[in-house]
Amino acid sequence: MRDSPSLAASSAVATRAPAHGAGPELAGALRLHGPSLAQSARRLCGNAADADDLVHDVYERALRLAARRPTHANVRAYLHRILRNLFLDRRRSAARRPMVPLDVVEVAWEPPGEREEGWSRVSDDQLSDAIAALPGRLQQVFRLHAYERLPYREIASRLGISPVTVGTRLTRARRQLRARLTRAASR
Repeated sequence: MRDSPSLAASSAVATRAPAHGAGPELAGALRLHGPSLAQSARRLCGNAADADDLVHDVYERALRLAARRPTHANVRAYLHRILRNLFLDRRRSAARRPMVPLDVVEVAWEPPGEREEGWSRVSDDQLSDAIAALPGRLQQVFRLHAYERLPYREIASRLGISPVTVGTRLTRARRQLRARLTRAASR
């Protein structure tokens, strides 16, 4: 059985100087038990990519928590316990995120011709007028984001508001612009 590139990279993590005084014993144990961890991870995850990520996280956690590991503990069992706990944490986390089947999701897609045709009728003056017609707070956020290309955090810092408020105002500005420009394009 060949090790995947990610597993080899994870093994490289274990060969470096261990953090927190882990010592060569733990680094050696990680190299020794790496194939067993990888096999268990593949069995749990069902695919090699997720398994490699899981094994890498095991290495990270084992090295980070090396000082707290009981010295009398069975290292192989300790590493497999970390693997199992991390796997369960990931499963619980995934269970909290709702999965929506793609056939249920409505995708707002129009053939390119129709969409481009409508917006191509909007002149630069109509766009400028629509932006100028936005309420002051919305216009300010829109200009900082669209023209100055500032990220939400920078806009929030400049205006003394939260990044969430920036996002809300930007969404409202876009909605109002879309409504005004759609009306302008249909004339």
